[in-house]
Amino acid sequence: MAHAIHETLTSVVGSSITTVAGFAALCFMTFTLGRDLGLVMAKGVVFGVIGCVTVLPSLILVFDKPLQKTKHKALLPDVTRPASWVVKRFPIFLAVFAVLIGPALYGYNKTNKEVYYDMGQCLPEEMEYVIANSKLSEEFNIASTHMVLVDADLPAKEVRSMIEEMEQVDGIKYVLGMESVLGSLVPEELLPEKLTSILESDKWELLLINSEYRVASDQVNDQIDSLNQILKAYDPGGLLIGEAPCMKDMIETTDRDFQVVNAVSIIAIFVIIAIVEKSLSLPFILISVIELAIFINLGLPHYLGQSLPFIAPICISTIQLGATVDYAILMTTRYKTERIQGNDKQHSITIALATSIPSILVSGMGLFAATFGVAVYSDIDIISSMCMLMARGALVSMFLVIFILPALLMLCDKLVCVTTFDMRKVRR
Repeated sequence: MAHAIHETLTSVVGSSITTVAGFAALCFMTFTLGRDLGLVMAKGVVFGVIGCVTVLPSLILVFDKPLQKTKHKALLPDVTRPASWVVKRFPIFLAVFAVLIGPALYGYNKTNKEVYYDMGQCLPEEMEYVIANSKLSEEFNIASTHMVLVDADLPAKEVRSMIEEMEQVDGIKYVLGMESVLGSLVPEELLPEKLTSILESDKWELLLINSEYRVASDQVNDQIDSLNQILKAYDPGGLLIGEAPCMKDMIETTDRDFQVVNAVSIIAIFVIIAIVEKSLSLPFILISVIELAIFINLGLPHYLGQSLPFIAPICISTIQLGATVDYAILMTTRYKTERIQGNDKQHSITIALATSIPSILVSGMGLFAATFGVAVYSDIDIISSMCMLMARGALVSMFLVIFILPALLMLCDKLVCVTTFDMRKVRR
């Protein structure tokens, strides 16, 4: 057991670092859901590694006798012949790799533009929130409500003029405020304080705006821009708030988050692979395989006519990269070992693939099994969508590592030998 811990600790810690880096990249999001998710998942990996090298060995030693008595033959068959078949036909898989890049990247970009930001669409139709919003839309033609806070000292004449301008904006049903209720001939003092306190305070006056446009739609975003222009003309310190303005801010925030998180995760994992493998070329090869798997996974919703919640592409691209790049690292490490020992590239890649397939299958199917059931069961779309993407991403990454990575290693063997520090013996 001591020997097993010593031999596996380096590889387990090395592979888990990339996973932690991928999840930790979510912490660079300004949207706090990503930060919370990244922290929880990164901590989970760290605790899992600690458990695997402390508690697990202890349990195996305690139950050594039952384990010896219940031994059986390996359930997975020997895969040396299939591995040899894949390596010998590597030009076919290189062609498949080249053909998949275009459609996968096109679908990926389209999916990112087709996401929805309305959280109401994530919820089951029988929930009261969804039912109430549907009735508002069907019976009163109201899809969203905005609120305006203006300076309480703003003259009533200017507030009435602002309300009139706002009511002319496309999609606005009406604007409600003290001035719209009272008019110019009725003094405010006639209204009871219990009523006026709802719409006015010492510093602010509240206006309610009912809109025909749905939250997070292009129409309502243009409408918010127009309302803000009118508001700032009368009161530079005024505020336009509500669900729709919040969603508009979220769209702008998450667009930036997506770019930052993608860049951070790729750079961090690139650096880690470069250090672990002591190579400049292997990080490009490994990340290109997993990134293609991500493009395929996130591109399929476009071709299947599905729309994803806005948070899904941001999180899944990082989670899939961090969680499945280990498959590629496992195979590449064995390939390097075989090449350093003096074997030719075809034999080395065949051995690496044959010995890695069982581990890759168990890991990939484990991630699939852990997420697919939740995806099928959950009625909340944001949960089911993300779990389905994780389940499918595990399978796509698994297949690409098994079939595409060996082909790229065959193609780039000379480059890898030249750009990898501890493969100088192979070069000589």
